[in-house]
Amino acid sequence: MLAVHGLVHTVQAAEPAKASVYLFLRVDCPIGNRYAPELIRIAREFSKNADFFLVYPDPSTTDAQIHAHIADFGFPGKPLRDPRHELVRRAHAVTAPEAAVFDASGKLEYHGRIDDLYVDAGRARPAARTHDLEAAIAAVVAGRTVAHPETAAVGCSLADVPPANVPPANVPPANVQ
Repeated sequence: MLAVHGLVHTVQAAEPAKASVYLFLRVDCPIGNRYAPELIRIAREFSKNADFFLVYPDPSTTDAQIHAHIADFGFPGKPLRDPRHELVRRAHAVTAPEAAVFDASGKLEYHGRIDDLYVDAGRARPAARTHDLEAAIAAVVAGRTVAHPETAAVGCSLADVPPANVPPANVPPANVQ
């Protein structure tokens, strides 16, 4: 669990949301930054049925850097810090950008890429052919099974930003306010 604005954050959709969408980002990842317009579009499309969160797992990223990142690119959602990689582990995230979709009860229904725009880290298609995150959110909101619950994301490794070496009982996760 992560503290958000002094409150305990659980991976469970708030009423009346039917899904919670977690977007794993790094402030230094150009691939993630390129996805900002698509993520804004998806968040607008599902704003009535899904809660969006921006997860920053790099413990060295400051609140000021997170706020600047959101302001510069317009990413949608409430920012969360995950310095101990609690959400990273729960969502099975390995790359930024990567998305995880949880149903209203907190069950992980999808994790992986936003779409298939990137073939690999240095090569993108002219346009995405498969919109995995959008399809996953639509399925969860409609109460259907996600057709492809796991896909491989292309981007910046989260292994490059190891979790903070702090026991959870001693220091609460930092909040982005």
